[in-house]
Amino acid sequence: MTDPILSARHNGIHPEGAPLPPLAQCQAAGLSAFTIDLDGCADKAGLMAQLARALEFPDWFGHNWDALADCLGDLSWLAAEGYLIVLAHSRQLRAADPSSWETLLEILAEAAGLWREQGTPFHVFLTAAAA
Repeated sequence: MTDPILSARHNGIHPEGAPLPPLAQCQAAGLSAFTIDLDGCADKAGLMAQLARALEFPDWFGHNWDALADCLGDLSWLAAEGYLIVLAHSRQLRAADPSSWETLLEILAEAAGLWREQGTPFHVFLTAAAA
């Protein structure tokens, strides 16, 4: 049986409490794994800065929703067998800026669907604390 995290069929956003696979194991399987700490992140600008830094977005990243969708649907600069993103302290942004939080989730879900069509794993885990 194949580990679900290595399968594009299971792509998507995994809610708080979902079992988080060991990042080292994911990396050993060829996935690029990132933990993005949203501690202190209270708005769209802070979110964009954290994502750009952690995911090493290219210089052309425009720090807006369309650019975020473009980057998450590409990730060619992080060439890997798949992608795993952990959003730590996710409740803080959700509470501080619910509109940005909902838009982020929509973009992440769209990216997961695009990667699913390509057969590439793309998983986002939400955690209340540091991963």
